[in-house]
Amino acid sequence: MNESILIVGGGGLLGGALLACGRREGLAMEATTHNLPADPAALHRLDLREPLDNWHPPTGCRSAVLCSAITSLETCQRDPAGTRWINVTQTLRLAERLVAAKIFVVFISTNLVFDGTRPARRTDEPTSPLTEYGRQKAEVETALKTFGDSAAVVRLTKVLNPRWPLLCGWIELLRARQPVRAFTDMVCAPIPLDTVAHGLAAIASSRLPGRWQFSAAADVSYAGIAQHLASRLNVPAALVTGISCRENPSLEHSPQHTTLDTSRARRDLKLNFPAALAAVDETYFHE
Repeated sequence: MNESILIVGGGGLLGGALLACGRREGLAMEATTHNLPADPAALHRLDLREPLDNWHPPTGCRSAVLCSAITSLETCQRDPAGTRWINVTQTLRLAERLVAAKIFVVFISTNLVFDGTRPARRTDEPTSPLTEYGRQKAEVETALKTFGDSAAVVRLTKVLNPRWPLLCGWIELLRARQPVRAFTDMVCAPIPLDTVAHGLAAIASSRLPGRWQFSAAADVSYAGIAQHLASRLNVPAALVTGISCRENPSLEHSPQHTTLDTSRARRDLKLNFPAALAAVDETYFHE
């Protein structure tokens, strides 16, 4: 059997996209799911809520991409202890078991390991998270340094996918010429899901260590995205009303900037990160 890439969390959005991307590129791929696998030949059960003492990675794995996590900022803020068990404690235990089995580990992180006060944050800058989710990711990043060349960290900005409920809902409302409310003071640096999957597959297949960052070059506000959707759908821009994110009392933090320096990924992986609104077009208006 060829050495394979193991996707931890292959049933999720990112894991599923990576699994499909790897197979399109001719890579041997396997995946875990927290549910009982329907296809035992391709899927392996792994639930990070449970002890890992009796879990062993599949034979023949060369690398593993850790896509399984609780990514909701609201959930992490509301239940820091419960989410930390999955996102930090169990993730690190899993990484330790994988590295002990000589399996290269790719850890998915976030721009929220930074405070968002400056754009284009470099890979070598100290972390400064202001959210519980960001703190959890930063803690794992720090711990993974002890694995040296056996691990990689990949920080992502906002990953677009064609089923994102927020933008799908906006498109549906705008097509019906119904109003949309969007934040003028909340920004993101969106990147297409397929680009992310391709980059992760390259890092995992070649076992490329260190820190990597995937990001659009510039931020766009959520209101800017909504206005762009209105333009693409040829409906009145007046349907989009700008509001402040401060109207959301549960919001933990809204960074001024979310962009990351992607020079290494562009140089070594030959990745092309489209401009923010071009990424929206690629995801929702691809023909």
